[in-house]
Amino acid sequence: MTEPLIINNFDQAIADSPHKGFGLIKRADIKTYPGAVKAGKELISIAPTSLSKTFTAATTDICTISSGVPITGTAVYLTTTGMLPAGLSTGTVYFIIKLSDTTFKLATTITLAEAGTAVDITDTGTGTHTVKHVAMGTVNHYVRDPRTDEEFWLDSNGRVWFGTTTLNLLHNSALDDGSTALANANGRGMTISAFSSTTAMFLFVFRNRLIDAIDVFGSSNKKTPVWTNGWANDMNNGAGSNNSHHAIFAQDNIIYYCDDRYIGSIKENSGSTFALGDSGTYTHNTQSLDLPSYETAEWLEELGQELLIAGGTWNKIYPWDRVSDSFRIPLAVPENNVQRLKNVGGLVYILAGSFGIVYQTQGTYVQLFKEIPRHVTDNADTIQGITWGGIDSVNGALLIGMSVQTSGNSGAYLIYPDGRLVLDQIPTTGSANVTAFGVTNYLYKIGYNGGVDNHSELDRYSSFEGVVQSAFYKVATKTEKATYSVLEVVMAKPASAGSIRIGYRTDTTSSFTTLSTFTADGSATTFKDDGIGLIDIENIQIQIEISDDPEIVEVRLLP
Repeated sequence: MTEPLIINNFDQAIADSPHKGFGLIKRADIKTYPGAVKAGKELISIAPTSLSKTFTAATTDICTISSGVPITGTAVYLTTTGMLPAGLSTGTVYFIIKLSDTTFKLATTITLAEAGTAVDITDTGTGTHTVKHVAMGTVNHYVRDPRTDEEFWLDSNGRVWFGTTTLNLLHNSALDDGSTALANANGRGMTISAFSSTTAMFLFVFRNRLIDAIDVFGSSNKKTPVWTNGWANDMNNGAGSNNSHHAIFAQDNIIYYCDDRYIGSIKENSGSTFALGDSGTYTHNTQSLDLPSYETAEWLEELGQELLIAGGTWNKIYPWDRVSDSFRIPLAVPENNVQRLKNVGGLVYILAGSFGIVYQTQGTYVQLFKEIPRHVTDNADTIQGITWGGIDSVNGALLIGMSVQTSGNSGAYLIYPDGRLVLDQIPTTGSANVTAFGVTNYLYKIGYNGGVDNHSELDRYSSFEGVVQSAFYKVATKTEKATYSVLEVVMAKPASAGSIRIGYRTDTTSSFTTLSTFTADGSATTFKDDGIGLIDIENIQIQIEISDDPEIVEVRLLP
């Protein structure tokens, strides 16, 4: 006789294989109501609006496109098959002054755009003109101004973007024409500090051999920015390199950064207040610490008084007390290419190699913490490995970005201290590596190739994007098959909006076939379909897809 199949206890998270427990939990909330599951908090894009349209210009300074003028302050550049209207030029970044969905003017700074002060256009030009948004590259780094909560994101084109609800370009007019990456800039490092200043906040942005710097204290400093390009030009990396310049403002009030096989530092001199243009107020040391020959410093993290340096060539982490001439005995990691480090509650988590294994150290030895299940990262078993993205923590849990082989599973993974795992978020543009995180509270922002997304604090996913896949159950034998006639879904409370869709498959590679879809009605807590007609079942896996508000505590298949 067929036994009922009961699916519950969703807070067990993703198992090491679908033969051990849940096969996948994606964009679903298993924490808010332990034992139950809801759709996760929805993401919304805060990246610049995509734009590439032909336009005409009039001597009234008004430009016209067919539709889709982005918000005021959006950074754009212009191309033409002939001559641009007089007053405009290629190789220049402009900022939109939105007049309507089809009309706009152009300004040379965000400040002027917000004031409505447009470039003077004196003729209509010749040929076909195109206006294009300044595109984001892969977002690699995030920092936050602790005074204002203003956020800054650095992309692989060397551009910095700022904002909290929408992102604007922190324009570097001496370098940026809007159409190509900045010269010798791969977006490999950025940090922020005021040192002891009460009137300034300094953003340091690393190019391959140079450090550009800017005071971002106050709104006008960002909307009419004044950069000091090449503030430092004596770094160890060559101009054409692409090495990491991961940088941190450490607890000893010193900036440390990676630079080839060296650790550089920027320190405010005693008795001085740091000023970008006064070398007497700071000490910049490009070789505060040297690592072994052929090593490459990839990432920095603090653990107590020590600075831990991830080595990208050898399988080593180098602990340094910041004052000695050299590091102490390195910590060996069981895989080469140590790439990311994150201190969470006194344990430093380590991303290394390419097989999805997370290690940890308390400072004396390295041990395995969590291996991301192979069915999540590479269900075709091609052994191609994964690509690590960003790393951070939220509410004591580890956040990691990954690009994986399994279709649809690249994104932001959340790993709880006890090792439970969920695929927490996927970029709004689709499955992709999450290369940077911005964590300010119990929610977070994600950066990826071409954009940045923010959590919605109110809205949950509404298009069956919350997904739970059960274990792969062996429910019968080859000769005595199982039959299920009734499907029940139990919720903890009535939901006023949302739907639940239940599907099944009989092996772990086929697509899921929908059994039933239930719509919340504001009163029911149990939904039932007594005509599902599943016969001759030997093995089965159930998929639960959730939209909006339902809080599911149990799914039952009954004979």
